Amino acid sequence: MSAIAERATASRVIAEAPEPAQPRATPSPPRGDVLFVSRQRITGPRNGSSAYLLDLAQAVRRAGYTPHLLQPSPDLMGRWPWLRLGSELSVFASHRIRGVIRMGRWVIAPDPRVGLAGLRGLAGRLLRRLGFAHPLLADRPHPYAVAAPWTARDHAFLRHGQRRAPAIVIADYAFQTPAFAAFPGVPTAVVMHDLFHRRDGNGQDSVALLTQEQELALLSHADAAIAIQSAEAGFVRDHLPGVRPLLVPMAVRPAPAPQPGADDRLLFVGSNTAPNVVGLRWFFDQVWPSIRRQRPDTQLDIAGSVASAFPGGGPPGVHFHGMVPDLAPLYAAAGVAISPLTFGSGLKIKLVEALAHGKAVVATATTLQGVEDTCGGAVIQADDAARFADAVVALAQAPDRRVALAAAALDCARRHFSSQACHAAFIAWLEEQTSPAKVRR
Repeated sequence: MSAIAERATASRVIAEAPEPAQPRATPSPPRGDVLFVSRQRITGPRNGSSAYLLDLAQAVRRAGYTPHLLQPSPDLMGRWPWLRLGSELSVFASHRIRGVIRMGRWVIAPDPRVGLAGLRGLAGRLLRRLGFAHPLLADRPHPYAVAAPWTARDHAFLRHGQRRAPAIVIADYAFQTPAFAAFPGVPTAVVMHDLFHRRDGNGQDSVALLTQEQELALLSHADAAIAIQSAEAGFVRDHLPGVRPLLVPMAVRPAPAPQPGADDRLLFVGSNTAPNVVGLRWFFDQVWPSIRRQRPDTQLDIAGSVASAFPGGGPPGVHFHGMVPDLAPLYAAAGVAISPLTFGSGLKIKLVEALAHGKAVVATATTLQGVEDTCGGAVIQADDAARFADAVVALAQAPDRRVALAAAALDCARRHFSSQACHAAFIAWLEEQTSPAKVRR
């Protein structure tokens, strides 16, 4: 999802997934095991891609199936010597990661090189904040584990990692479709998240890129492709006639009422991904000065790991909060939620989250990709700096208009992003693949 691709958020989504932790008991009667294969770091709904996968797992469980999570590469630890898994992962009846030590909710990397890399990264950040500049102190992100080449150990773990044969296998990202070879004859689906060949951003993106041909080749291994927005479902329909597109947006649990917030308070939520970083820099350079000239008291709250891309902070009036345990207070206080993305693909989960919180939203066309018709009238679109600034200022000056836009946003979330609306096609496909007639064939 870009911001998406990692959500672009910082905390818990007010979403159908993740809901309060589910028991691990197998449904009775069970409809079959659904195995998710992923190499992304999932500790909870900390970013868009994790939140979306947990959303799908919740839908699987609610439909009467038993979700499992298998992660065949220790590279997902990155530079973290240990991770604490959130309670949201209890949606999975089993969760296995290759090459780590599990102690309850704690996951520990036994390779000392992981801890040393983490210490070097931490030291570099501290020295940069103190004003030291040297090429040796430059941040060197760990290779993107999701797109890393598959190894013989990965494949072996996959073959022996499940105690019983799954009814369905779901690959988390196109890069995981090689996993299907271990499950011949089993129905398969791939969670696209977004289209990587459209993520270039003039060379500024922070994750692996694919050509269209490479991406099509990976996606073609699946029986179905789970697309988070309509434009990407249409891409599958047009280019992969042998793969069934399933449009499955991110589901949310809407707030009880619109929240117009304060006149001069803005909110941006985002993880440390290139679309968020580049979008914020554009906003700081081109939009923020105009807003502050017209409304000098305007404040911008920024939540999420995107803060790490701005070690020196932001311009006056900007407040980085980093990762926060609960976004609800920030959303309630904000008069306008902004999404100034200039490139990226997938469904911007920050957008759906803002709608669910009943917020007035100003966003670019990039943010609205694939949901332009759905969100028409519920979001103000502004693609150049002057219009973006003017839209924010106008909402601050007209509380009644802001209330009306917030109400339209909440109504949009209720009609188009409920669990029933989002998951119907996905659940129907699951049931079709496991129907007695299909299994007998």
